[in-house]
Amino acid sequence: MALNDIKVHDLGGLNSLPSRTYQVAASATLIYPGEPVAIETAAGTPTVVKLADAQPVVSGLQVLGIASSTSTNTAAAAGTVDVSLAMPGQVVWKAKAKTASTADTQAEIDAKANDCIVLDLTGTSFTIDFAAVHANTNAIQVVGGNPDTTEIYFTFRPIVVEGAIA
Repeated sequence: MALNDIKVHDLGGLNSLPSRTYQVAASATLIYPGEPVAIETAAGTPTVVKLADAQPVVSGLQVLGIASSTSTNTAAAAGTVDVSLAMPGQVVWKAKAKTASTADTQAEIDAKANDCIVLDLTGTSFTIDFAAVHANTNAIQVVGGNPDTTEIYFTFRPIVVEGAIA
């Protein structure tokens, strides 16, 4: 577990980030602050889960946002987690690049502007897979970064926050 892997970079004019409390199933993987959260895939299931490696993608889970609390679920009992809502097109998030050498110059960051890539989950830390190739099916969009800290600024694409429409 690594706390606050993903943080807010820019509130996009909001005074505070909207959040909601969601249910987490018993025995589900614990969710920690700074981890991306999505709606469980089973139809009619009112619970949320932590994203896995190489997500989010357009045909995958519906992203809600980033956890702002530790989930309270246990092996035997369901719990809850507070989630800061993604607010696509408005809120800009930041996370470290998976490999620092891919994002340690402004030229490298500028070359990826508007590319759609994915998050990486190696061990217990979420990072940006900044070496990933742009694909229209990837659901985070690069909007900048800081080469001094190798942090990448991104937004969630609206299509992954909206989810599938039946």
